[in-house]
Amino acid sequence: MALGLVLAQSFTACETVDFGDTNENVNGPKEVYPAGLLAGAIETFSTMTGRDPFLKPTLYVQYQSQVTYTDEMLYAETPSSWNTYYARILPALNQVISYNMDEDNQLDPNLLAQGDPMNQAGVAMIYRAIVLKRLTDTWGDVPFSEAVQGLKNLTPAYDKQEDIYRQLIDDLKAGRDMLDESASGPKGDLIYGGDVAKWKKLANSVLLQASLQLSEVSSSKINPAEEFRAALADPAGVIEDVSDEAWYKFDAIAEYQNPFNPNRKADYFLSAEFVDAFQGDGGEYNPTSSKTYDARIEVYSKNPALEGVPYGFNDASGSGKNQVSPTHFWSATAPLPLMTASYTYLNRAEAAERGWTEEVAVEMLTKGIKLSFESLDTRKEVDIAEDANVYTAARLADALRVGMLQVIGEEKWKTLFPQGFDAWAEWRRTGYPNLKPATHYLNDGGIVRRYLYPIDERTLNATSFNAGITGLKPATDKNTSRVWWDVD
Repeated sequence: MALGLVLAQSFTACETVDFGDTNENVNGPKEVYPAGLLAGAIETFSTMTGRDPFLKPTLYVQYQSQVTYTDEMLYAETPSSWNTYYARILPALNQVISYNMDEDNQLDPNLLAQGDPMNQAGVAMIYRAIVLKRLTDTWGDVPFSEAVQGLKNLTPAYDKQEDIYRQLIDDLKAGRDMLDESASGPKGDLIYGGDVAKWKKLANSVLLQASLQLSEVSSSKINPAEEFRAALADPAGVIEDVSDEAWYKFDAIAEYQNPFNPNRKADYFLSAEFVDAFQGDGGEYNPTSSKTYDARIEVYSKNPALEGVPYGFNDASGSGKNQVSPTHFWSATAPLPLMTASYTYLNRAEAAERGWTEEVAVEMLTKGIKLSFESLDTRKEVDIAEDANVYTAARLADALRVGMLQVIGEEKWKTLFPQGFDAWAEWRRTGYPNLKPATHYLNDGGIVRRYLYPIDERTLNATSFNAGITGLKPATDKNTSRVWWDVD
């Protein structure tokens, strides 16, 4: 009886007392600011750093070797968090899209001052597709349709990877088609500064990439060859020139630094496999078919003459060995690529070789290699572009010897450095270059093909977690299980 009285008094008090502005955050935002949300999402995604968010894929594709703490290089099976994607990046992008597409907001002077609403929404939709591709390529089936709903849904279902790819392909096309070059570009665009014509080209280039990612799998919902051809034929075009490439520029301020920079450099060295592939001296670790000197090593490495550290040993030494260039890549302000003309042409070369298009694979491969040299030459203020002709001629000869698809796959591995996630997705799909598993492995002996689901999912979202596992081959949460598009 006494408890009931206390509760009744409590509810009565809550109904009658006016607390005024006691719980108001006087320092909080007074109005919605989509430009800030867009910039924050791009900045967060581009500066994610540490082992899981950035460095591990550079180990899995043998760009780098570890010499101190070697567990990641040796494929230790540990769960990986996706919290940043779901707590910071996707919610911000979803808010930009929904707020700008709400007709009640589209005449708001505050919103219009941030750029045309459809341009804001279109850019956010394109970028969300890029983020979503990273998520599903890394884990497999993941939450999307029921994700980021806050307290409304604490146990979101996992969407099938096939459905996620259908969604991201549709979003790339829808976002591209929203963009209007005659209207004001979006503020908060940290990639192209509001140039929506370049965003259209980026969307189409990502469509080429996403379509090819499905080249080995059968789908009732997606025809990858048709999607590829449609993107290539779109009037907006694809990235064909270095000036249209998407690069993220960093700042010396700690929160905005190149994601290499906060990590302990002394623990990471370029692998002997990577260095031998560029030095062209027939090194024993070279996993490619190339035996020709590749001048890009002068940009990628600390010293092109130094050897790398052999990959996959728990007792290797970095003494006197090569590292990622502290000037061009491993520094606070060095820019990093998101999508390049070189990669786009190499995707076109592969599609041509597969018979998806009428383009000529040799021509596309030639442009892809030469534009890689040109991009590095332009961005890094070095002089390697002239070396491209000799190297390209040698690679075309290699293609006659070992096959065009192999050379294209190897060149993707080279040009994508240091984009570990994209290179890892390409290697899992194509098998090129011919990487050998770590000798002192800690798993079942295979190169890692996915991240383990976050540990909380097993206990707090068990039903969805167990359903997500069924999309793997074999259906177990291991780092050697294959995602849907990763066909053995």
